Amino acid sequence: MKIASIIFTFLLISNFSWAQEIETNTDLGIEFSYPSNWNLTPKEDGYLMGVENREGFILIKVEAYKSLKKMKASMQNGITQEDGSVLTLLNELQPYGENALAGMYEGTVDEKKVRGFLIGKFNKGKSAITIVVAPATRFNQSHMDALKMIGRSLKFL
Repeated sequence: MKIASIIFTFLLISNFSWAQEIETNTDLGIEFSYPSNWNLTPKEDGYLMGVENREGFILIKVEAYKSLKKMKASMQNGITQEDGSVLTLLNELQPYGENALAGMYEGTVDEKKVRGFLIGKFNKGKSAITIVVAPATRFNQSHMDALKMIGRSLKFL
């Protein structure tokens, strides 16, 4: 049993921490690392990322907030998109390092029930970055690990 656990841990770690790429976007003012086996799709205000054969996605979005308090209020209100996607905060937001908050969300994306974890980073009055993981049906620790790895590496330029 221990060997199976060690192999699973090795595979999980190798999927997220080996062969990383660095993405720098001076227009958005961010830089972050991500696993090289992930597909990275640039968007006007951030990035959409996913891995073939894995349910879910990670969205990085840059938004302007005047204060950490305003970012917190926005995160507490949840996310509602024009396409009908809705994510609602499940618990209290928690501090996540310096000038960052995190929380668990549930809702629908493309009319499918999803669960997600959101990290919002505030950058001294300039802007904030919001990172979301929203898997389709089986939200698990591997989604959290990927999000945290990207979130920890994210820097404002």
